[in-house]
Order: sequence, then structure tokens, then C-alpha cells
Amino acid sequence: MHDAADAPIAFCAGDEDTALVLPPGAALGVCPWCHGLLAGRIDMCFNCDENSRALDGNVQPIIPISLYAKPSRLRDWLTFYKDDGDVAADEHARAAIGTVLERFFAENHEWAGALGADGAIIVPSTLRPPPHPLAVLLQERGSLPFEVTYGLSRTPESLGHNQPNKGAFAATEDLRGRRVLLLDDVYTSGARAQSAAYALRRIGAEVAALCVIGRRYNPGYSEQSAAVFAQQSAAPFTWAVGVRDATRTSAV
Repeated sequence: MHDAADAPIAFCAGDEDTALVLPPGAALGVCPWCHGLLAGRIDMCFNCDENSRALDGNVQPIIPISLYAKPSRLRDWLTFYKDDGDVAADEHARAAIGTVLERFFAENHEWAGALGADGAIIVPSTLRPPPHPLAVLLQERGSLPFEVTYGLSRTPESLGHNQPNKGAFAATEDLRGRRVLLLDDVYTSGARAQSAAYALRRIGAEVAALCVIGRRYNPGYSEQSAAVFAQQSAAPFTWAVGVRDATRTSAV
């Protein structure tokens, strides 16, 4: 069961502009692959390095729409836009998440078109059976420039925080040769999303981009984490993809 919401969940058009936190981009001390902290490392944070080593030597740079921490409105939207088996999905949270995605792709329509993706695939849940609630929401709203594509599924192999696995996902052969946008709702260590990207590469699909709604930050983890999150929370929010889109696509 979900933890309780930190405040009554609500959403009105325009709330997305004040609830989101601009990712740090290529700031000093920030990992260019996942926008997390380098924590004294040079080119790649610990999590990205672990994902790269455990998979095929590659790490897919993420494009996060927003940072989020707990407590926050975005955390509650991301938590309650889907049911937990006991409590139904919250319609305000569903409206918020749908609007956030629509605004991001509408504000960056030229970039979205230039991706050349012929479909969007949602990273499957670790335990929840398909279809993913995000796929259901996007199909209901039907307002993104990409059709939701299927063919990526979870296998019984283990997968967890900081535990990427080459066999955690399976992609069907009909995705071979296709160029797809990979979407996920949250990103923490990246083990799940990076394992999914690997499964697509393994069968010959091309990941045009890995876009995530919320990049998890824990301001209580360290002084640097707190400082970066405070700095970004105070920065004016922009939807522009340029501050989010890393240019490198593989590890050295």
C-alpha cells in the first residue's frame, strides 16, 4: 500500500508550472548521464557506472522533466496516479501526470519530431502486471505525438535498486529495427530503466531517448544533495529540453 499523501491531492491547469523542479543539467558536480550527483567521481556517477558495467557497457542518458523529493506535490502525483491494489488511482493525480507529459512534448514539439521515433514504450513495472498505468493514461488522453507501443515485458529474473539485470526484460522481435522513445514515471538508481533500454538494444531496436517524469533526489542524503536541490528549486522552471538532453549516448 502507498504511503499516505503529504497533503490532499489536487490539480488545476497551471499547477504543473509551480510544482516542478528544473533538473540541474550539466552543472558542476552533476552526472551528465542521469542528472544525479557525481559525489567526487569524474565523468559518471556510481549508479550509472554500475548500470553500464552490469549491462553492455552503455548507459542511456535520461531526459528528466523534473526533479522530485519527498514530500512534494509531484511525489504525490507520481504515487497516486496509479492504484495500489487496495486504493483506486486518484483522478487529480492522473490529470496532473497527463498534463505534465503533454506540456513537455508540446513545448518541445520540434525536438520530439526530430527524434524520429515511431512509437513510445513504457518501462514495465517490476511487479505490477501489464498494462502499465502510464500506458493506459496516455492512450486515454491520446494527445502525445507518439503512439504507445508494446513488446517489452518483465521476466522472472531479479531486478532491484542498484541491481540492473541483462535478463530482467524481454523485447519481442517485431521491435527489431524500430526507433522508439522509452518512457518511465520515476528514476532513482536507473537499474530498471537502463535494463529495459538494454533489452531493446539487444534485439536491435534503437532507443531514440529515455524520458522520465520525475528524477528522484534525496536532499537529506548529503550537503551537496541538499544544496543542488535547493538551488534547482529556487531556479525559474522552464520546459525547454535543451537543459535536460545529454549529448553522449554511451559510456567510455
